[in-house]
Amino acid sequence: MAEERYEPVSCDYHDQLEAAAMHKNEVELEFELDGLPQKERGRVEDVYTTDGAEFIRFASDSGSVEIRLDHIISMKE
Repeated sequence: MAEERYEPVSCDYHDQLEAAAMHKNEVELEFELDGLPQKERGRVEDVYTTDGAEFIRFASDSGSVEIRLDHIISMKE
């Protein structure tokens, strides 16, 4: 099965994620992982691009996970 097409996020949203990573702010992130909605508190460790899609590395008490930016539903500080 082919990976779904990446839908770029707005530059403003991308900047917010980069700022959260740079300042090591704890955030509440709601996102979809393997088709299931998740909600975790943790830190954005990195924002990066690979294979034509943008991702964050997000660390919480549950561990570290890589999330495509277009799978993030919301972020609250």
